[in-house]
Amino acid sequence: MNQLEHQENDQQAVKSIGRCRCVSKLWASTLRLPYFTELFNIRSSARPHLLFVYREKGKFLFLSSPQPQNPYQNSSPVAVKHLSRISFGGYQYHCEISGPVHGLVCLTDKEFIERSEMSIVHIICNPSTGQTLTLPKVKKTRMVEVRSILETMSFLGYDPIYKRFKVLSSRYDFDRCITEHQLLTLGTEKIEWRIIQCCIPHYCWLKGICINGVLYYKAKNYRTRTSIIVCFHVMSEKFSCIELDTTFKEAVFNQSMINYNGKLGSVKSNRFKLGGTHSIELMVIGDSEKLEWSKHTYILPPVLKNVVGKDVLRFAGVTDSNEIVFDHPSCVIYYNIEKNTIVKVRIQGMEAFQSTNLSTFLDHKEVDPKLMEAYGRPEAYRSILIRALINLAFCNIARLDFKVLIIKIMGP
Repeated sequence: MNQLEHQENDQQAVKSIGRCRCVSKLWASTLRLPYFTELFNIRSSARPHLLFVYREKGKFLFLSSPQPQNPYQNSSPVAVKHLSRISFGGYQYHCEISGPVHGLVCLTDKEFIERSEMSIVHIICNPSTGQTLTLPKVKKTRMVEVRSILETMSFLGYDPIYKRFKVLSSRYDFDRCITEHQLLTLGTEKIEWRIIQCCIPHYCWLKGICINGVLYYKAKNYRTRTSIIVCFHVMSEKFSCIELDTTFKEAVFNQSMINYNGKLGSVKSNRFKLGGTHSIELMVIGDSEKLEWSKHTYILPPVLKNVVGKDVLRFAGVTDSNEIVFDHPSCVIYYNIEKNTIVKVRIQGMEAFQSTNLSTFLDHKEVDPKLMEAYGRPEAYRSILIRALINLAFCNIARLDFKVLIIKIMGP
């Protein structure tokens, strides 16, 4: 089945879900359950997409294309699809993006209102549909006063157990060595920020990454002045950290963090220019408590230089099948680690975008459009869950029967 047929089937599945919600209140309530949403996401993740984010003057443009499942057998060009556009009031460097995480992204707009006051706006966005949800403003406290855009950082996390999205916002006071953390949970009865405690005195250094319910980000310890990787466990809302000794400090802290088969990894360089023999160095952590890091060095084949010439390559990520993916103007390049082979897949429709303002993300998932609507009406979200659970109990619908129902709705 080609990529176009996959896209058509995805659209038909979404339309089928919409029609089934009109059958009855029971069906509508059932299809809004987090359990069904997870099944929809699992089916969507079986056909992952490449997500392209183009940023310019406070605007984010989201595009996507089917992610080739076997580019070595079929390297035909794939078409890009314009998904949505989000505009911001601030300048480009004031706009930050966290994610994508489980199909959603968090956009943060930082703008000074007065000399000593900053306006911080968080917007949850579904790139696939363009749906947005503006979050309440972070609570003002006397503990920390933000005077620079560098003194605040926000992350989007996802709890795969309870199917919850949470936004972590941290503010720092470098003079007094104080950090304040506030957390917001989507889908609750009242969407609001609440202060959470952290026993690790630190300030964030770089953007983070969420892997299997754990949000990782690089930080500095106020007291020891050492480099650490902070681990925020989204479900328990607890902080822990990975201490970096001299051996791994430079090798890990100065690299970009990646998801390497569900484990935290880092790559030495996410942007480089070929010139003779070139290699990629990956560091992967197996046990964060025992600091069991493994080092992987891959020598890129000389044929890669013939494919890209003197252009700059950007590291995009690693697929589930251990293929290293590079971002190149108007195309993506797959490097098979085991076979030491290179395949170039052209992305049609990307020629007009400057690569310096373009970011590429792998394995993007599409989420149920109704999820954002429910998050926008938390009181309705709770009533939907209660009503659906009562209906399911009353009708004695078993979990297996529910799976069969979903399979019938969405097709094989």
